[in-house]
Amino acid sequence: MSNIVDPNAFQALVASLMRQSGWTITEVQKNNVGYDLEARRGKELVAVQCKCYRVPAKVPQVEKFLSFLESPEGARFTQGILVCSSYFSDKAKEYYWRSDNEVKPRLRLAVVEAGKLTWLPAPPGEHLSDNSKIDQTTYLGVFTCKGGVGKTTVSAHLAGAMALSGYDVALIDLDPQKNLSTLLGEGVLVPNRGRLHQHSVTIYNRDEWDFKAFSGVRLVVCDCSPAFDSNPREMIEKFDYCIIPTTLNPLGLNKNGHVITSTIEAIRTINRKAQLFVLINNYLEDDTSRGRVLRKAYFEYFGALAARDPKFKFIDPEDVAIRNSKQLFYWGYHLYSGERPQLAFSPNGGRCLPRADFLNLLEFLEEHSKLDDLKKRRGTPG
Repeated sequence: MSNIVDPNAFQALVASLMRQSGWTITEVQKNNVGYDLEARRGKELVAVQCKCYRVPAKVPQVEKFLSFLESPEGARFTQGILVCSSYFSDKAKEYYWRSDNEVKPRLRLAVVEAGKLTWLPAPPGEHLSDNSKIDQTTYLGVFTCKGGVGKTTVSAHLAGAMALSGYDVALIDLDPQKNLSTLLGEGVLVPNRGRLHQHSVTIYNRDEWDFKAFSGVRLVVCDCSPAFDSNPREMIEKFDYCIIPTTLNPLGLNKNGHVITSTIEAIRTINRKAQLFVLINNYLEDDTSRGRVLRKAYFEYFGALAARDPKFKFIDPEDVAIRNSKQLFYWGYHLYSGERPQLAFSPNGGRCLPRADFLNLLEFLEEHSKLDDLKKRRGTPG
């Protein structure tokens, strides 16, 4: 980790270190938002972006630079290098690893440590120790008193992001319609590229789950029924966290505002301890005045709910949201094509919005909960 806090000084250090490795460095205009340095060595032309952060760089920074490399302006570079003064979060490393190309990486990550460039090590979650014991199972529900808001999609892909990040996670299908089981059967193998250990998520229906028999599973995600009374009361009682998906559109508050209020009220009749998070699903990014007005309206509405319930939080969609994407739109296509069940985590041209979004969501949850303790007690990722 570098002690430099001035971005210009950090950029100069990165340029100097690369020159020592035989690169010819050209600084670009300060208003260039895509990259900071051009590095040339032989036939290689590399775009270098320098991030002078006091905290680890996260998924959005990696995704944004990868997006630049895939743009017409970035296409002329043979590779991109993202250099951070601190480090990269586990989720950022996970996203990078899944976006990487085995033969010729389009993007490389590096940090400055002890005056040297240190390249990203092996993917996180590879070497986990099972010597430690965890005190209890943690339960996370995905629930809204309304169908069609993406509960099953969020449940499955959040569990997938957890598996990618080194958690032992199980999925429970509490909905009598069994959409989750229909889509993924008894479980799903999370895409694995050359790892020593396969990552998979096992799915149980409500009748199969036994709290005592499955006491070794330490993290459980529940895809809940929209009919509150159809969910087992003993399961709702155990929720430590709950994700409440909704949409951000002009009719969203009119259609879903009272639903979210009733969802919170229903949960609180049984469970007072759970932390509740409202998540925007199917998000359409919009920087216009209309988007800002709509976002403000949501903040005002949910702010009033948060004032009454200190364990309730509306997640700012500019920080974390599940974006509208073709990959999620076609999730479930395997039911018609005859392919094996899978999550929408496969990259398209090197990028995958769902994978980035759900890893970003998991990182947010770790920062606002004790989820990360489950992994830390098993050992530190290699």
